[in-house]
Formats: sequence, structure tokens, C-alpha cells
Amino acid sequence: MKKFTFSLQKILDIREFEEKQAQIELGKAVAETNRIRMELERIAAERVRIVHLKADVVSLTEMIVKEQYLTRLDMTKDRLLEDLAAAEIVVEEKRAVFTEALKKRKVLSRLKERQFTAFRRDVQKAEDIVSDDISSSRFLRDNLSNI
Repeated sequence: MKKFTFSLQKILDIREFEEKQAQIELGKAVAETNRIRMELERIAAERVRIVHLKADVVSLTEMIVKEQYLTRLDMTKDRLLEDLAAAEIVVEEKRAVFTEALKKRKVLSRLKERQFTAFRRDVQKAEDIVSDDISSSRFLRDNLSNI
């Protein structure tokens, strides 16, 4: 019995590699957005902590330092929000690249599956013909030997 070979296997392998690379890049981009979101959450928690400490402020100097710290936190938050917006754009671009790579790979995978199904059907037909021939020859041999 001959072995199934897909004539476009090398191209399929390349497409699978491209899909995997696109998936990795998408994962990195998503990880970056998650990192920025976690940093924003940390800043929000720090801001809440400082605001609640404000009630305990005794001197004017401490109050000024805390206000400056809050201002710095707000500036950092604004910068991170800009970074998050840029990272979201990158994620969408990487997602589009991944989706395109996935489509290209799926087209070849489906073609391979169809060809394999046709191959199996042809092999099954050939095996059926051979088994019919064997059983017919046995039947004829048994009937001729009885005569």
C-alpha cells in the first residue's frame, strides 16, 4: 500500500510556522497590555492609599509632598493610558496578522484533509477490489476442484 503524500506539505509547514510566530507575537502584545493595565491598577491603589493618608497630614510640608506625589501619579497614569492605547492598537494589528496566518494555514489544512479523504477512499476501493478478486478466485477454485 502506498503512503499518502501531500504535495504542498512544505508550504503547509511554512504556514504553520508563520501562524505560530504570529500567535507568539500576539501573546507578547497582549502581555504588554496586561502589564500596563496592572501598572494602572497599582497606581490607582497607590493614589487611594495616599488620599486616605491625607487626613493624617500634620504639616504643610507633608501636604505639599503628598500633593506633588499625587500629581506625579496622575502624570504617570496619563502616560500609561497613552501607552495602553498604543498597545491596544498593536494588539489589534497582531490579531489581524494572526487571523490572516490562521486563514492561510486552514485553507491548506482543509485541502490536505480532502486529499487524504480521497486517498483513503481510493485505497479502500482498491482493497475491496483485491478482496473481491481473492474471494472470487477461491470460489472458482473450490467449485472447479469439486467437479
